[in-house]
Amino acid sequence: MMRPILASICACLLLAACSDTPPNNPGDNPGDTPVPRGASVPWDEYEAEAGVSSGGATLEQTLSGPWLEGTLSGEASGRKAVTLQGPSDAVAWTSRVKANSVLVRYSVPDEKEAHLDVYVNDAKVATLTVNSDFAWLYTGPNNTQTHNALPRQQVDELPQNPSASDKGFGLQLPWNAAHHIYDEAHVLLATDGEATINPGDVVKLVSPDASAALPVTVDFMDLELVPAPLSAPADYVVVSEFTEAAVVRALRDAVSGGKPGIFLPPGDYVMAHENPAVPKVYVPAGLTVQGAGMWYTRFVPPPTKEVGYNYEFGFRLSGDNITFQDFAIFGTWRNRTVRYNKAAADLGNWPWDSYDGIGRAFDRYMHNNATFKRLWIERMIVGGWVEGGNNLLWQDSRFRNTIADGINLCNGTTNSRIVNCTARNTGDDAFAMWSAITWDRAPIRDTPWVHQPEGPNQGNVIERCTAGLIWRAAGFAVYGGHDNVIKDSVVYDTLRYPGITVDNEFAPQHEFSGLTTLQNLTVERCGGRMWWDDDGVQGDESARRKWGAVWLFAANPYSPAEPYSPIRFQGIRLKDVDIIDPVYSGVMVQTTQGQRIEDTEFDGVRIVLEKSGEFGMEANDSHKAPPSPLSGKIGTTGSITLKNSSITGARANAGNLFSKDEVSTGTFSFKDGGGNSWTGAR
Repeated sequence: MMRPILASICACLLLAACSDTPPNNPGDNPGDTPVPRGASVPWDEYEAEAGVSSGGATLEQTLSGPWLEGTLSGEASGRKAVTLQGPSDAVAWTSRVKANSVLVRYSVPDEKEAHLDVYVNDAKVATLTVNSDFAWLYTGPNNTQTHNALPRQQVDELPQNPSASDKGFGLQLPWNAAHHIYDEAHVLLATDGEATINPGDVVKLVSPDASAALPVTVDFMDLELVPAPLSAPADYVVVSEFTEAAVVRALRDAVSGGKPGIFLPPGDYVMAHENPAVPKVYVPAGLTVQGAGMWYTRFVPPPTKEVGYNYEFGFRLSGDNITFQDFAIFGTWRNRTVRYNKAAADLGNWPWDSYDGIGRAFDRYMHNNATFKRLWIERMIVGGWVEGGNNLLWQDSRFRNTIADGINLCNGTTNSRIVNCTARNTGDDAFAMWSAITWDRAPIRDTPWVHQPEGPNQGNVIERCTAGLIWRAAGFAVYGGHDNVIKDSVVYDTLRYPGITVDNEFAPQHEFSGLTTLQNLTVERCGGRMWWDDDGVQGDESARRKWGAVWLFAANPYSPAEPYSPIRFQGIRLKDVDIIDPVYSGVMVQTTQGQRIEDTEFDGVRIVLEKSGEFGMEANDSHKAPPSPLSGKIGTTGSITLKNSSITGARANAGNLFSKDEVSTGTFSFKDGGGNSWTGAR
């Protein structure tokens, strides 16, 4: 069975192999074959619900939205999964491909461990350990606590009887909103590149530990034919030991010997730091860090029994023309840089240890012409945090189970591309472009920031990428800048946020200028209830506000260079975008005081309200509090021109195509540009 996100799209949108040459835009030449959407990947995916279940295995499913966090169906791909309730239960599939590796996305109860036996034609070939070590995060009732979600062990350290002073820390219990309940396990069955699974073979999963007290849920299985490991390129320095010290030594030898790079033979390279004050490996200009393949060469932290979880390591660039390719980075991050410090709280001090900005596999300034290819990054906080740089290329890489972003092109990144990459189960935007301005203590007039030299993001392209199962934030996001493009991509099954965000709320950031283009995209089963509400809703799920599958938010009324002068939100272009079964609305538009949406056009935006969805498009008061001293509800202001667009499906009717709340009715307009399935401005 093909992934549900694609099954509902016409055949012209199916995934296909693509060259690295950017394709023509749809419609450039009449009669052209439409450009495929999403990444072309080397694995074949098998949804559990499409397999053959036996014994007492049960189907987890929610047939229509809303799909909720902390539920087995709500966090599953396609919102369906299969639970094995006993050792005689199984789920099996007939393979369509040759393969020599198996990957399973699963869920077990918190603080539990079990096993999954893998059978091929009734012969056991491997056993996967499946546990909750890197799943099951808990939050309190507001956004800050969701951002700083904690594993159960740290939740247990929170004060059980909060004092009055604790309320200022947001520590009121219960922190019982569970999410991020799935993880992945994988096994390589052969290292010679030959298939051990062939088309027609039956691959079956059985858990000998499964019981009513320890159910094991299977979301999907990936089968992949992994080629044999790569050999060392000529004239490269070969790393001799599986240690960080050996990697650093090889880099120095490559520089002193005039070599093009270093080669890392198959193995796990343990990143135990000689100097804990320097936890990153700095790579000199002009070098290539070459692995034997992402299934063979892995960078890992020391064992958790020695250093604990949340171990900091990764890479930074020291100059131009650096290449990283064909390896994996597997971290041990369990929460996002912030932990509750019980010892400090017991003394009456601020109880949070916060080190935001760590846990990034690659970060800081990335110079010019850096290339990142065929990388597998998992269980880090962020895959790539790009603070500037020009002509960068991220390609054919996979980002999985990160606590925050997959890749964020930030702080003035220019003319760079993310091509044919995938991200799933990330805890912040899977793929983002953020024109952030660095905070600084030196003020301009009355503001606490200055205009840094990095400038806005510009000329960047995200193309042929797939993002799914995002448990916090969006699949694709753009925050300011100009002439940036997201195209030919797919996002599916977000949990608590839009699939696509266009936003300028993060002051200070550069405004939207020029054009921002989102083209040839599929957005399926995206949106959800917000985790909090600034109006005071704390625990009432039904009273919380709702995200659209696509969200436009003009929120930052201040210019970083000219304080208190509104910065623009304009030049947004959505073209050929399919929004399928939004959890609530297909498009949600909001502004704050002093902002308006201008020069924004939708052309060929098709919203289908079939299994879920309440409105096609809506404009309403922002959930964000307006800047002081303003108060009260703030109507959305401005307009969007719609052309060649439609709102259809079994749930669509004359009364729910568009919605505007009372404060937005006179200030915002969905303009009719012609060719739509309705007539007249709304």
